[in-house]
Amino acid sequence: MSECEVKFIDASNWISLDWYSSGGSRAKRVLQSPDGSESYFKCSEKKPAKEDKPEKHYKYEFWSEVIAYQIGKSLGLNILRYDVAINNGEIGCISPLMIKRESEQLLEVGRYMTSLNPNFLPEDTATRKEYTFQLLERTLDEFDLTSHWRFFLETILFDTIIGNTDRHQENWAFLGKSSFLTNSLTFIEKEAKAKGFERLPWLIKKIYRRLFNSKDELNTEGQQMKLQVTNIVGIAPIYDSGSSLGRELEDQRVEDLLKDERLLYKYAMNGKAEIHWEKEKLTHYELIEKLKNSSYLEGLLEAARFLDNWNESRVNDIVNNIDLALPEEWHSYLIPKPRKDLILKLLHLRLQKLKGLIND
Repeated sequence: MSECEVKFIDASNWISLDWYSSGGSRAKRVLQSPDGSESYFKCSEKKPAKEDKPEKHYKYEFWSEVIAYQIGKSLGLNILRYDVAINNGEIGCISPLMIKRESEQLLEVGRYMTSLNPNFLPEDTATRKEYTFQLLERTLDEFDLTSHWRFFLETILFDTIIGNTDRHQENWAFLGKSSFLTNSLTFIEKEAKAKGFERLPWLIKKIYRRLFNSKDELNTEGQQMKLQVTNIVGIAPIYDSGSSLGRELEDQRVEDLLKDERLLYKYAMNGKAEIHWEKEKLTHYELIEKLKNSSYLEGLLEAARFLDNWNESRVNDIVNNIDLALPEEWHSYLIPKPRKDLILKLLHLRLQKLKGLIND
């Protein structure tokens, strides 16, 4: 029996909760099933045409998300489930909502980071170098969250294997209980950013100052995040791993890499981690080397224990059978065999390189 148990979900008639959905280069929406449960649906990314560059569609990206889940699950990692679904005439991946919206909240690590480093503005690409491992370290220390270090190191190691280049500040998060107070502070934060502190109603300013015994200018971001730490109930599973497994490669490039082992190895080794090291962007393996030569060596080795769960036969089964459940009318989205072969070769090369670094 196949180890791969991907579901194909026909969500054509599910209700789209548009007020919770988002736009951008990828169709994303929250869907409610007939039984009332909610899921997050997203399609593969489409990059619009620019100047002399044509539109680019990462057709198989949603499969990368599903494969990453299946492999992560086989390794015993805490990872969010992704299956395949159709909605509104589109195909993509679907995952269960990680929180109960009426009583819980997703607290992205980036919000804690920006509260400590005002120079890090995620929406401004010019400040991306401020997204560093050192800022992550400072953040976990400042908010007394260092007990979660193993998860972060496991995620870095897993991203190295799958070649994920997009573990940005919103792609790891804590799970927290929602409360009237934290919701109120979220409202104050938004109002302060829009209007400025002095233009807020006097009662809101008085409540805030009484709450934090402060007469300073409002810093709702940092104060709010400190308050929300007390409501954290756990860490969110690994999610959003679709920018991996060669998802950006066009079919001809796949063929070229399979014909040239030198080029294939270079491609496998050159992928860069999104998080910087002291403002320098490194390859995944350079980042692992930095961690090995730091005070995190012991933690890194402990986190790497999941690598012992790697089963080559099981991984081959996952990749080769990932799309078996796809109905015939969607067979244009079957993963071509050369692409499956490439994914398996990349996984093998990256794993061997990583094991070599860890065991050295």
